[in-house]
Amino acid sequence: MRDFTEGWDRAYPVPASLPDLRFSEELVNEVAAVLVAHGYPPVSNPLDWGDLDVALAAYLYGMKEPE
Repeated sequence: MRDFTEGWDRAYPVPASLPDLRFSEELVNEVAAVLVAHGYPPVSNPLDWGDLDVALAAYLYGMKEPE
């Protein structure tokens, strides 16, 4: 099977030089709005907001999500 990622440099995860002021509540709100605009259910439960925040940080910084 051919590896289509060969020769590509990855941009993510970015180095986690915390605190990263780009990672804000506004960013998480905007990501939630994009999901809703694409037909996903609104993020309205505090637990869902927390999960979205953790999942986004895990993607951006390569952190493992808590199990």
